[in-house]
Amino acid sequence: MSTTDENVAHEEMLQRLLQHLLSTDDLDELCADAGLPVFIGRDGQPVYVREAALYDDAAVMTLNRGLVIRLSDGGEFQLTIVTSRHPDRPAQVRPPGTVA
Repeated sequence: MSTTDENVAHEEMLQRLLQHLLSTDDLDELCADAGLPVFIGRDGQPVYVREAALYDDAAVMTLNRGLVIRLSDGGEFQLTIVTSRHPDRPAQVRPPGTVA
């Protein structure tokens, strides 16, 4: 791992990780992997994440980071990431695709 001079924004990394997770797997697969029931829409098909938009992209008026999650059944949810404690020292980062 290499150390960066900048303080890595943990909130931004978590936000983008959650966006990626919700955008790449079907909601029914995520539920099954977590041992949770699967939501079924009126059409009898599993409900899926139609969009997982970053707060900035969804024009949410807040200084917090987070996601607006829009589901195929019309449901819309906001997931806010709030720092409750900062790390004791600057984060270390490793570029994607490199091995530790």
